[in-house]
Amino acid sequence: TPKMLKLLQFIKNYSTKFGYSPTFSEMADEMGYKSKNSVSSLVLKLEQRNELKRDYSGYSRNIILNG
Repeated sequence: TPKMLKLLQFIKNYSTKFGYSPTFSEMADEMGYKSKNSVSSLVLKLEQRNELKRDYSGYSRNIILNG
């Protein structure tokens, strides 16, 4: 979907620029959402489509891009 593509592109650009992934708050700001839950559901869908994976070791910047 366009929202998933926009979020994925933001994560790629952010990761390239800073060397680590954005937080859910930063992603919500970029997408224009007030809640991190909306971002969470998009990240989950991207994870299910193998566009990215998450490292569940307790860090807020836990997204790893595939490819």
